Order: sequence, then structure tokens, then C-alpha cells
Amino acid sequence: MKKQAFQLFTLFSAAFFTSTAFAQQDTARTSIDERPRVKIEIDTLGEKTTADTTRISVGNTQITIITKSDPSDGSVPATPQVTVAQQSRRGTKAQLTWWNGIDLGVNGILSSNYDTRLGDEFGFLEPEYGSSRYIGFNFAAAKLRLVGDYVGLTTGLTFQIYNFKYSGDQSLVLGEELSAFPTDGRNVRKSKLRASYLGLPLMLEFNTSLIPSKSLHITAGVIGKVRIDNMYKEKYREDGSNFKTSVKGDLGFNRWGADAVVRLGYGWVTVFAQAGLLPLFDNNNTPDVHTFAAGIAFNIH
Repeated sequence: MKKQAFQLFTLFSAAFFTSTAFAQQDTARTSIDERPRVKIEIDTLGEKTTADTTRISVGNTQITIITKSDPSDGSVPATPQVTVAQQSRRGTKAQLTWWNGIDLGVNGILSSNYDTRLGDEFGFLEPEYGSSRYIGFNFAAAKLRLVGDYVGLTTGLTFQIYNFKYSGDQSLVLGEELSAFPTDGRNVRKSKLRASYLGLPLMLEFNTSLIPSKSLHITAGVIGKVRIDNMYKEKYREDGSNFKTSVKGDLGFNRWGADAVVRLGYGWVTVFAQAGLLPLFDNNNTPDVHTFAAGIAFNIH
């Protein structure tokens, strides 16, 4: 009874103010047929409904009044449901993407045929995969929705660190030419080659659900990147003393890079794989070798 009385009061009030507003218009230039018409609709879903909706249409203007039920009557408030249309109006900022977070995995070097057989001449570039680790910091995600949050273009930024570790049997010579020589007389404990990049991804993302914990999501695309740092480091023992050497600067790495990337996950669990499209080195005597990395992504929302 209270709800019905409130609805009737709302209708009469809206009709009164609407008619008063239009009565103030210039009637000399407006015929009766040209005046905006008032249309009133009432949606009542039954005794257990949590809200009644009243729509008042005046010309091209629509007024919607939602009357919620009194929580004291024992009803349970309805849970708002987000529709694809509502999500498409929220702009291009990411709502349901899987880019922001940390990637952890293993990295290595592939031949020009994208396999791990580097040949006898450049086999020294093959790292120890058990200790060659990749880490990527992904942030600043943004998404252009094509079909709500189900399909969209995702971009952002990434900071990549590739670590290639070697057994220590040989020392690498990096620069205009790439070679290696035996570490005679030195007990090399660690030999590491590192390269760091700042990248910009452009990927197509698919989600099967708008609920993150139930979504099967697939992302594929390209990461364009620029090298910002490289280093070769050795730790060795000689004549009873420990030594450490590191070399930075121009080590013959390609300044620019690009990765083909695929990311697959369900809920909060995501795995990734990526491979370099451009050669790792740009010096004279080195064949086209490429980086690769694969592992697990830890997403941050």
C-alpha cells in the first residue's frame, strides 16, 4: 500500500510539474497537436520485487523514477548486473585485462630457424636453461573495447630483463665480432649476459566471461621494444683470490627488438610464451639468433 501510494503521488507530482512547465510556453505559436505528449509507464514485478520503475516520457525527454523496497519488509536488495552496453560506455581504461603484473620464466636463444640448435660455430651462445631466467614488469594497461570486455585491443608498457647464464668453460668476446675463448688458468664461477628492454605491446584479447575468476582469456600480438641496457659479467677465482669483471656499452646487441607473444589463462592463472622477431645481435659475423622466453604471469588488478 505504501509503495502504491508513493507511486501515485510521484505520478501526480510529475504530471503537475510537467504540465506547469509546458503551460508557460508561448501558446500563440504552438498548436495543440505540436505540444509534447506525456507518456507514463509503470513496471511492477510483483510482491517480491526489490524496486519498481516509473518512466515518464515528455517529448524527447524521458524521466525514470526507481522506487526501492523498504529493507524492513524482509526483501533482499537486488545485485546490480553489468551489461556489455554499460561496460562499453566506460571509456577505454582497462577494466578486465590481464596485462598488469609480473612475468617470471626461463629464457634462451634460438637459431635463425627458431630452434635451439645453434651449430658448432656458435654453440657457445647456448645458455644453461636451468639458471637463465626472464623477468618482465608489465604496467600501464589500457584497453580499446571492440565487443564489451569480451574482445578488445590491449596495450601498455613493459620492462623486460633477459639473463643468459653460462657454465664458465669459455669467456665471451662481444662487440663488433662475437667469439669465445677457453678460460685457461681461471676458475670461472659465473658468466652472465644480460639485456634489458622497454617495450610497448599491441595485442588482441579475448575473454569468455566478465567474471575474472571464471574467464578463459587468450591474448596474442606483438611487443615493439628498444634496448636500454646490456652487460656481460664474470666472477672467477685466480691465484687464490676472487675477482669480478663486468663489461657494458656496445656489446653488439641490436638496438631495436620485437616479440611475438601469446598469453593463455583461466581465472588468475596465466602462462605466456614469446619469441624475438628481430635478430638479437647486429654485428658482422654473427648469424641471426633470436631470444625466447616462457613462464607464468602473476596478474595485478
